Amino acid sequence: MNTQRNGEIMKERTKIEMKTKPLLSALLVIILLSLCFMPTALAAPEQPLLQISSVTFNPATVSPGKEFKMVVTLTNHGDYDAHNVTLDVLSQSGANDLGVFSMVGSGSHFYREEIPSGESATIEIPMVTSPNAEAKNYNLNLQINCETSGGSVYNFTETVGIVINESESMSIIAPDRFVLAKNDKGVTPINFEIANFGSNPVRGVQVSVSADGVDFSKDYQYYGTFEKDDNDDFSADVTTSQSGEFPGKISVKYMDSFNNERVIEKNITIVSEEATTQTAESGDENFFQKFLRVVFGIGA
Repeated sequence: MNTQRNGEIMKERTKIEMKTKPLLSALLVIILLSLCFMPTALAAPEQPLLQISSVTFNPATVSPGKEFKMVVTLTNHGDYDAHNVTLDVLSQSGANDLGVFSMVGSGSHFYREEIPSGESATIEIPMVTSPNAEAKNYNLNLQINCETSGGSVYNFTETVGIVINESESMSIIAPDRFVLAKNDKGVTPINFEIANFGSNPVRGVQVSVSADGVDFSKDYQYYGTFEKDDNDDFSADVTTSQSGEFPGKISVKYMDSFNNERVIEKNITIVSEEATTQTAESGDENFFQKFLRVVFGIGA
């Protein structure tokens, strides 16, 4: 009897162990996974940790030969406060110096007394680009240093990108005032020039001109692509129903090499010292006037 009972007990124990082992294995896996993920999710570095959280530019578009401010925001993601924070603008990536950039009004070294843990601070960096800078993306290397209240020093390197966009490539070469005067054909034209003085070709160049109280023989012209240093003329005959000064505008629209649509405008004044609407005396005869003169001698 005892042997039979012992056998039954062993069978029950085996069943319990078979049920328990998978549960223990699953629990062990859960514990191991928790230990793996808890440090990264919960623990911040036991030191100051400065990182660039944003970079903005004023003006927003950086152009060749123009001054701008690079506004860098530093955020302390560490557990410790950062003291004696310095930021140094080191060099343009791929160069030994700042390349097409120069500092304006200060050196390349900037200081903040403290950035507490979890807080941010901004640093304005005034700069200027070379007039000959090619329109493209550039990278600047920065060095950030700080220390704890106990004097431990930490260094961080960062790289920021700066896009140098084209300046206004196209130019309108025109006087501010057009004083109308009849030419030998008895019409009063206006003429001006457009040119690409930028460093890159532009596409889809088109010109329009307008003025209240003024009629143009054409007020729009499409030119297409302008290579660097290309230029062309716009000419139109103008008529007015009365004398006076008429404010107007010349507009040039084009696509730059970054595929951005650009529009430049110039305000002008058209001065008419007398009404320039063509008459029979200053223009060609119409058919009816010619018929009366030939058949009846009227107006001869």
